[in-house]
Amino acid sequence: MKTIKCSQVGGGTCTFEASGETPEEVKGKMAEHAKVAHADMMAKATPESMAEWNTMFDKLWAETPNA
Repeated sequence: MKTIKCSQVGGGTCTFEASGETPEEVKGKMAEHAKVAHADMMAKATPESMAEWNTMFDKLWAETPNA
């Protein structure tokens, strides 16, 4: 299981953490959180910014040790 913090993927000082066994599971939890807690940021998201976010997340996932 891995845990990713919102603040690690562009969420500023947000303290939300999502844990899961797969990157898809954690991305899903992050997406649900972002829709509520970061609605303003999500409204401004472009396909390019989402691609950058996915690249950042994938790199972080690969570097994060299993807990």
